[in-house]
Amino acid sequence: MSKIKIKKVFSWLKKNKVLENEMLKTFNCGVGFILIVKKNNFNKIKKYFKKKYTPYEIGKIISGKHKVLLNGKINW
Repeated sequence: MSKIKIKKVFSWLKKNKVLENEMLKTFNCGVGFILIVKKNNFNKIKKYFKKKYTPYEIGKIISGKHKVLLNGKINW
């Protein structure tokens, strides 16, 4: 299950034959920006955002050879 909350416009683009790799590379799926924080600081940071822009966890950093690895599928 994907943790990324996809906006309707990206689902529409995907249905109109834009390849998934291109969607991820070009549009970043509407994620906007990413904060990398220690897990125990997450709740402290959330309080600075309005409800509409509430941060949520989309992944974690681990050791490995890959630059970015999508673990799972996007729910278009």
